[in-house]
Amino acid sequence: MYRITLLSPFFGEKFPPTFPVLLDSLKDNPTIKFVIPTDIDFSTIDNISNVQFVKTSLPALKHKIDLMLGYHAHIISPYKLVDFKPTYGILFNEYIKDSEWWGYFDMDLVFGNISRFLTEDLLDSYDRIFTHGHLTLYRNNELVNNLWNYKYHLHEVPNFQTVATHKAIFAFDEWGWGKNKGRGISYALHQVPLVRQFDDISFFADLTPNLFSFRTTNGTNITKFEYYQGSLAGIDQLQNKHPYLYVHFQKRTMTNDVTDYTKPIYIVPNMFLNKIPVSIDLMKERSVWTVQQKMRRSKQIKSNLSLSYFWRRIRFAFSEGRNHK
Repeated sequence: MYRITLLSPFFGEKFPPTFPVLLDSLKDNPTIKFVIPTDIDFSTIDNISNVQFVKTSLPALKHKIDLMLGYHAHIISPYKLVDFKPTYGILFNEYIKDSEWWGYFDMDLVFGNISRFLTEDLLDSYDRIFTHGHLTLYRNNELVNNLWNYKYHLHEVPNFQTVATHKAIFAFDEWGWGKNKGRGISYALHQVPLVRQFDDISFFADLTPNLFSFRTTNGTNITKFEYYQGSLAGIDQLQNKHPYLYVHFQKRTMTNDVTDYTKPIYIVPNMFLNKIPVSIDLMKERSVWTVQQKMRRSKQIKSNLSLSYFWRRIRFAFSEGRNHK
């Protein structure tokens, strides 16, 4: 069995409401090591043998990044760290040096049975697994660990010094922002196949953020998810169960009403529950979600009025030729 270490630095006032359920799903994957660098107090969290919290701060991590790069990175908020995820094989080498694979994951996930999906055949066949950023794995070797700093010579893919030293968020850890908006490392490796890259969106439930009801990005409608002892399944309207590696609650504020983590956990829009009531007030939940979506949309519009946003749009305008996908 391959040794795998997954990392997720997280900084802020507190962990998200989904975190206790995520933590339970980490515990139920004992063959995987998870490392969480954070400035949040974790002293009250029960010890889990395969989960390591690392006390640090965003300024301390920025200093470590500067030493790694040999120049100053522009990091003023935790969100900018998405652009640095592909560097984690070097940045956090002390935590992954004994693993054949390393990777990064987002905090707004709940995992199922990871080993069921990341089989030895799959790990034997590829060097980079998954391309969308919420979970990505890398074979732990010198070539793969330095893909972030490779000169791809693609006009639409910025070099990493540009990514690191600019305020703009590039989404460099995945596909970037799209055609003529700047591309990331997943796109670069699709164009310049230095390594074997794998993706299959049916493995995971990446939920469409602009719908209240659960619909995955590959078009599957899910009425609820069931999580129990390391197993995660989405249940559709016909009561068919779809096993998933993980579910991603992108841009959703979830309410956690779980009281007993030894019992099955059910996930409906937008709540975690031990038991689904006979009658659940989804209209109330939808109303809350609608307000939150308007707030997120307003925040996005404001960010799109920033100088860094306009710089990025101008920088990559007409950068992609007709032969590019």
